[in-house]
Amino acid sequence: MFAAHLSPNCHLLPVRDWLKMGGEMARILYSCCGEGQGHSSRVITLCRALIRLGHEVKILASHKAFKVLQPLLPEVREIPGFTFVYRNNRVELVASFWGNLPLIRQRGRIIREIRQLIEDWQPHLAITDFEPFLPRAAELAGLRCLSLDHQGVIPFSRPALPLDQRIPALAARSVVWLTDYHTEAHFATSFYYPPLPPGANVEFFPPILREKVLNLAPRDDGYVVVYQTSSSFTRLPELLKELPFHFKVFAYEEHAGTDGNISYYPRSDERFIQEVGGASWILTNGGYTLMSEALYLGKPVFSLPVAWQFEQWLNAWYLNALGYGVMCDDLRDFKVPMKHFLDRLDRYRETILRENFFGNERALARILEFLPDSKSVGSPPPAPAILPLMPSASGSHDR
Repeated sequence: MFAAHLSPNCHLLPVRDWLKMGGEMARILYSCCGEGQGHSSRVITLCRALIRLGHEVKILASHKAFKVLQPLLPEVREIPGFTFVYRNNRVELVASFWGNLPLIRQRGRIIREIRQLIEDWQPHLAITDFEPFLPRAAELAGLRCLSLDHQGVIPFSRPALPLDQRIPALAARSVVWLTDYHTEAHFATSFYYPPLPPGANVEFFPPILREKVLNLAPRDDGYVVVYQTSSSFTRLPELLKELPFHFKVFAYEEHAGTDGNISYYPRSDERFIQEVGGASWILTNGGYTLMSEALYLGKPVFSLPVAWQFEQWLNAWYLNALGYGVMCDDLRDFKVPMKHFLDRLDRYRETILRENFFGNERALARILEFLPDSKSVGSPPPAPAILPLMPSASGSHDR
């Protein structure tokens, strides 16, 4: 019934073959959406792999992404970017629109500045992770541009929508279309693969995973990790106190310490992914990155998607439909889906272990096909330089 149980169709140049051929070293301009940790995580992983192959990479990023990327990658420039307004674990579409209106008015100036950078630096390829200005600037400058993000699955995912998701779905599909419209090829990384119409210029890959995840050896230490992007979810503690588990909550930057069965940690705590590795299961919103990392590590997920955030609702819907966990999009009914989830934890784990959630090599190999190809370049770096492309031998990553 669901195409996610099939391997996505992709004609790839294997990374090791590219290394043996001695591909030409290239200049790559890479832009990153400022909202959500997943964009930054993908950009770090792929840029480090490209740099280790000898390519020169410049990154354009806004807001949170700039703060994350700037200390970790060699050339990161800050650009303006769009943001969301959250209230009570809900995206406020009207407030978000008005908050971003000044940026919409500056669109032409931002594109001109990026185009000038392209003309000055003369990159061979542009890549965008759901950032809207670079694709248009690249098109005007005659530069090849790819999109590689998770949002590329949204226009092709057509589950039956409840009434409260129809407007957010229309908004999300429109934003994806406007962002990817100017790119030559569209690559989407996902743990589900909706059917593509004939002739669609889109390719799907399993999740792109960061090195910290690949190096983990998953275990079950009996606790539950809870993560929320928005600290506006004020009802969360009262829901958790009714459950017989020890919860490690990463949701409130200003809140640390222990309260009954809940231990609080800052959302940006560096121990977070280590705690995920030892969790029995995960409770989170509908964010794609933690879902995909949890699934790779064999952890069932209970999802409380942020209201009016269609991508989160869609991720949670597929999570539920594919048997990887449960979606709860109505807190008034929290106890019923939670009981359903807890009664079927072993079944979810068995289903997860049968699937493939590792797509690093496939995605990088596809990018390499768009770079200059020359056998006249000197000896390429050895294969270990492209880590973290292969899963660690210490973890259970051979699913």
